[in-house]
Amino acid sequence: MRGAGACAAALVAASCAAPHTETRSWPVMGTIARASVEDPNGAAAIRAIEEVRRTFDDVNAVMSNWSENSELSRLNRRASVEDYRIEDGDLAECVEAALDAAVRTGGAFDPTVGPLVTLWGFRPKNPRVPDDRAIAEALSRVGAGKVRFDGSRRSVRFDVPGMEIDLGGIAKGYAVDLARRRIAAPRRFGLLDLGGNLGWLAAARGTEAVADIRDVADPDRICAEVRMRAGAAVATSSELENNFTEGGVTYGHIMDPRTGRPAVTDVVQATAIHPSATVTDILSTALYVAGSLRAPAILDAYPGSEAVLIVREGAGVAIVASRSLEGRIRVVPGAAAPRFTLPAATMPPSKTP
Repeated sequence: MRGAGACAAALVAASCAAPHTETRSWPVMGTIARASVEDPNGAAAIRAIEEVRRTFDDVNAVMSNWSENSELSRLNRRASVEDYRIEDGDLAECVEAALDAAVRTGGAFDPTVGPLVTLWGFRPKNPRVPDDRAIAEALSRVGAGKVRFDGSRRSVRFDVPGMEIDLGGIAKGYAVDLARRRIAAPRRFGLLDLGGNLGWLAAARGTEAVADIRDVADPDRICAEVRMRAGAAVATSSELENNFTEGGVTYGHIMDPRTGRPAVTDVVQATAIHPSATVTDILSTALYVAGSLRAPAILDAYPGSEAVLIVREGAGVAIVASRSLEGRIRVVPGAAAPRFTLPAATMPPSKTP
């Protein structure tokens, strides 16, 4: 759902000088991963980053739709003809979270849009505009309600042949959460970034984590900064990068499971904030697809969530944010002040990943 590089929030963690801070970046999951870990012990910081890398590689190996050898690809081949029992516990957990998200978001997030992603040429990369008949046929194979998942048995079965589960809108966030759990330790701080899905380990004493919201009119600039709570995660969905133009019309990669076409609502960019990177990955897609009118109900479905939406308004755009972000957002000079009309976070965010 969200392609690599689609996140429009450039995030930074302000920090004072640390005796042992390790930073690495590497390609994985079709994007660039970055990890910065501060630890009293330099060797421990290096080991933590190595564990982050292993975790991201593990998730990619199991949950990739691009590899025929992944367990997710094996599931998609077999679940049309038989109950498939998921072997990997993390995959089972991620599939369950994705199907649950389809219910919570009223279908705005749907992990079965894979046939549409393929039809429109976003996987593999060969973008095109299909005809109405092809869209209708692909839509017949889309819908989380057509997936039978038994959590106790970790089994999956598709009601319609040719369906598939696509975890592109959740796997990166899940990987960030899994890595944060694996490397959590006292007096260890840092930031993990997987293609714009970010999760802080914590904020070092005397420092502040800040999320930069990109200006949709000029992606090289920012329009606002948001102060983060300790242990927060952030994800953003937009069409600033992964799109194509045909016949003078620009089409983005985020599919609307209701129409079978790239989502078009009043939301130009959706940034979600929550203690869980898995949740922010889900919410950024759902908010973008659903539009601002449905945003309050979607945020209420995930207690502790907050959002910053860039919405179309007349010939321009406006910033709409959660009420609990008032006092934590700073707009750049010349930008319009945010309207704090979305629901406030309904519970205090956790301090642990």
